[in-house]
Amino acid sequence: MAVIGVCARRMRLVVAVAICLVVGRLAAQTERPDYRLPDRRPRLDDDRLRSQGIVATESKRLKLYTDVPLQRVRSIGPGIDALYEALTKYFGPLPPARDGLGFTVTGFLMGEQKRFRDAGLLPADLPTFLNGRHRGQQLWVNEQDTDYFRRHLVLHEFTHCFMYALPEVEIPAWYAEGMAELFGTHQIDDAGDYHFRVMPDRLENFRGHGRISLIRSEVAQNRWKSLEGVEQIGPKEFLQTPAYAWSWAACAFLDGHPRYAKGFRELGRQLVGDKFEPAVQALLTEGGADLKTEWSLFTHELQYGFDLSRAAIQFQPGKPLEGSGASRSFDIAADRGWQSSGVLVRAGVEYELTATGEVTLANAPKPWMSQPQGVSILYSEGHPIGQLLAAIHREPAVAGAEESMLHQIAVGREIHFTAPISGTLYFRINDHWNSLADNSGSYRVTVREAAPR
Repeated sequence: MAVIGVCARRMRLVVAVAICLVVGRLAAQTERPDYRLPDRRPRLDDDRLRSQGIVATESKRLKLYTDVPLQRVRSIGPGIDALYEALTKYFGPLPPARDGLGFTVTGFLMGEQKRFRDAGLLPADLPTFLNGRHRGQQLWVNEQDTDYFRRHLVLHEFTHCFMYALPEVEIPAWYAEGMAELFGTHQIDDAGDYHFRVMPDRLENFRGHGRISLIRSEVAQNRWKSLEGVEQIGPKEFLQTPAYAWSWAACAFLDGHPRYAKGFRELGRQLVGDKFEPAVQALLTEGGADLKTEWSLFTHELQYGFDLSRAAIQFQPGKPLEGSGASRSFDIAADRGWQSSGVLVRAGVEYELTATGEVTLANAPKPWMSQPQGVSILYSEGHPIGQLLAAIHREPAVAGAEESMLHQIAVGREIHFTAPISGTLYFRINDHWNSLADNSGSYRVTVREAAPR
């Protein structure tokens, strides 16, 4: 009986080890599949298609069929090849194909959809799309009026092809579309090199993109979305442009913000299995109320060239002044966004804010100087540039309350005000969010608790 017991225990041990090995292999596959999905692209007859007015142009990673003049698409192939390298660096290399071939995509840039449908290149069961669509290692894009947006859309759809080349990808629509938008947003420098995940600097360089103006329009029409609201955007909503704009904004903000970028970029290695959603929630939870504040400010004041690194807030909870007549002084730099005063104001208490000093807001064509009242011949967000502004960061945070830092106080040289809520006072020197880098100097600011009247 003892021998039988020992054998039974050994058998259970062997089974347990075997189960652990199987589970370990499954877990490893969940994290990194051994092979990418099979390539199911149909073979195409280039001569036949040419006779139907559809010609092909080819780069290392893309074979593009189109009925538009080829001079319009010559920049797309090099862009796709550069994009593949950028995607590999961000998400990690794709696993090999079972046939050993490299990763390539077939694209269709369509001036006339009917021509492609008649040629059998536009499947009847392909879901309706706004500007572009992908399926496996194929993509379809409608012709556009601008060179920039034509490239943008092909880059967008290629990003989808890359991300979904892995089996069992489990990511929400907002992230899939937001990242495709983020990588689609690109610049070509004077040397011909491509740069991706950029913040659009000027309208004329990104014609057709339209995401920044659309976000501003949505906010103005009281259709603002919290980050939780962006998470809830469903696949069908991407038949309308605002869904793309909000998803792009969320990914651009989280990917470009110095405090949230590291955690957000780690999501790119969690595309397979069930790890993505918990990682997102951990990121949002860790950011807490501060993340919600910065997202609200970013989306309400988004503009071309928005400088996320200089706009990033170093949150520092304040301490109350010691009573009537007590004061505290500090410097507010011109080359940063909102800065903590270290002063906690109390609801219903009157305060006196004063400022002195001079800053430089630009150096070309000559130094542009300002004092705390601002330069009234140029405005940003409704205030003269150079003007000292203040806002209260509500403490403690109140769930569901409107973001308090959206209510900004024009301070100038001096102002008396009664705090409507309790919280830390923050200040900034007003300027366009794309023009902070060339600023210098600071204002000396004093906060004094006024004597009771």
